[in-house]
Amino acid sequence: MLKKTITLSLLLPLLGLSPAMAGETLNTIIGGGAGGAAGALLGKQMAGDTGALVGAALGGAAGGAATANRGNKNEAALGGAVGALGGAALGKNLAGDSGQLIGAGVGGAAGSALGAKSGDGHREVVHHHHYGKKKRWKKKRRRWDD
Repeated sequence: MLKKTITLSLLLPLLGLSPAMAGETLNTIIGGGAGGAAGALLGKQMAGDTGALVGAALGGAAGGAATANRGNKNEAALGGAVGALGGAALGKNLAGDSGQLIGAGVGGAAGSALGAKSGDGHREVVHHHHYGKKKRWKKKRRRWDD
């Protein structure tokens, strides 16, 4: 009972971050969460607890990068990987195998959204290079001498 109470008290602040992330696309949140949970599930079946952690990190990175906007893919992948890894490890310690899946999903979602949000400051910069001097034609003044 104590573990479930602690798990819920730790998950509620993560779910409370959603109003702060309202500007971020919903696809990034869903992609990071689904990738983290699916990676943890497949990794657990293939290689046990260590495989679940590795799978959660790879799934969170893939899900976050696949669904992020064009300029935010690297940040979303890194955030999804770190979030899913941390969430899976924390969920396993607090609530067992099902907590590991939930933690990987929530951590991957929050991590990929926060990572993509940190990359929003990057905009495409277009540099116009002008080589050489620009010729300016001046009107010649004529002075007539009488």
